[in-house]
Amino acid sequence: MDNRSTQFVPVSSAVESGDSPFANPMPVTSQAMIDRFDRSLSAQQWVMNDPGRRDRCYGVLLLSGRAQIQLRQGTIEAKAPALIWLPLGETQAVSVAAGADGYVLSVADDLVARSCGNPGGGGGIAGAAGGGLPLRFAADTVHVVPLTDGDRDHVLLSSSFDAIRSELMQNALGASVVVGAQLQVILTMVVRLAQGVMEQRHQHGPGSITFQRFLQVLELHFREHWNVADYASTLGISERRLGSAVLRATGKPPLTIVHERVIRDACMRLEQSPLGVAQIAYGLGFRDPAYFSRFFKRYIGEAPGAYRRLRRAEERVPDNTFAAWP
Repeated sequence: MDNRSTQFVPVSSAVESGDSPFANPMPVTSQAMIDRFDRSLSAQQWVMNDPGRRDRCYGVLLLSGRAQIQLRQGTIEAKAPALIWLPLGETQAVSVAAGADGYVLSVADDLVARSCGNPGGGGGIAGAAGGGLPLRFAADTVHVVPLTDGDRDHVLLSSSFDAIRSELMQNALGASVVVGAQLQVILTMVVRLAQGVMEQRHQHGPGSITFQRFLQVLELHFREHWNVADYASTLGISERRLGSAVLRATGKPPLTIVHERVIRDACMRLEQSPLGVAQIAYGLGFRDPAYFSRFFKRYIGEAPGAYRRLRRAEERVPDNTFAAWP
């Protein structure tokens, strides 16, 4: 696979000052990278299934040509113009046909969380998801969004991807803020343009409007370890009414649904992220990694470290593929 025309934005040293309000504990160039593919004479491929890229989400803006996305289960075919969003742990490889034009964006899930306004992520543009936009739900879902060539949305997305590329190349003061803001724009466009973002939520389970609203709020706040009273208060209903709605829809009480959502995210991170168990625990809102281990074992039946070793052993196969990103 010839990738000589790929314009890779290298990881460079951070320039943010620790005394600056723009300072980020982790340089943005270690959390995001972007490739610009521009009508190469040959097909190009990016492989994402190695340990170094387990903590990444991906965005592909296809301006012309065709792309094929290999997921953990199945393959997506996309035709330009289109915006493709790929959440943590889903992507195996991205291939674009000869002559295709566009961008491939790789973003650490922690940066995505901050851009979604997740207070547990810390720093960044906390609160950016105000107004009730389900950005976190959109970020956790595979989307292939068709665009109209040259219209307002198409131009806005092109500008956002190009701005991210420029910021990563320059890595100037406040680059993390600009990249985070542009990532928020991209996710907002996913919510705006993807037909059935909320309908996808309905596909995951039946239930009343109250139950669906609960699921939406859950996606935004499950890492904050809210209790049932917090969810009921945010929804403007009593705990009893919330409990009845969730029980009718799932046969389970609300707290069980909350815990299952945390466990699902924990399993995904243990399988896909290179971070240690303690770091994963903190990222999920646990103050004590030992408590996280007990919580996880109570639901899964084995400790997080043992679970990770078993899953990694199951998936360990020889990797003879070519990766465009080092």
